[in-house]
Amino acid sequence: MLEGLAHLLFPAVCILCRKPLDKGEEHICAGCFDEFNPFPGAIAGGLTLQSTVRGHFDEQAVPSAAWSLYPYQSSGTLHEAMHSMKYGGLFPLGELFGKKLGELVRQGGDSVAFDAIVPVPLHRLKRIERSYNQSEAIASGMAGVLRLPVATECLERCLYTGTQTGLGMEARRENMAGAFRPGRKRSPARVLLVDDVLTTGATMVAAANALKTAGAVEVAFATIAVTEKEG
Repeated sequence: MLEGLAHLLFPAVCILCRKPLDKGEEHICAGCFDEFNPFPGAIAGGLTLQSTVRGHFDEQAVPSAAWSLYPYQSSGTLHEAMHSMKYGGLFPLGELFGKKLGELVRQGGDSVAFDAIVPVPLHRLKRIERSYNQSEAIASGMAGVLRLPVATECLERCLYTGTQTGLGMEARRENMAGAFRPGRKRSPARVLLVDDVLTTGATMVAAANALKTAGAVEVAFATIAVTEKEG
């Protein structure tokens, strides 16, 4: 949190390389963004995301549409930025990444296919620990680009689950079993479900199932990154 406070007080330097930001840059300089090595083109990240889910679940769990900006590994500049966003209190990074993710969706003209953006929720106790939900910040950035509402009351996280980091597939499934339920309001019919990183898809598949119980007809996935297999 101290890292986030420092950057909010002195925002004119890149959070990664500490170089002064040029006009129009926010929080991360163009040079560091280039090091994130984005997926080529508008559809490559989405195809990778769908393939990842397909490799761990049956075909029914694979979203009909998907988008992702970057391949993710547990080291490097992207990891540093995502860690600062999630744990360092730098919530403006979520909106910055969300804008870029929204622009990716808009490239294909697909934003008209959705009624709302739904961020993957945190359990209320975990939200207190972190002070905010990074997925909501990402969704907020996307909403400004896509001109879609953000729906936060149609999905609830009802179980306090431990971190998914380091868990195998079966453990991830068990961790997510019963973790989500329909919220106080009915889900919009066509939903764009948003999270920061997809590793096996266990979290987003469980959330999507709860949204369908809540009334969603179609749930597409959008993430900042998809975890690469590290050999």
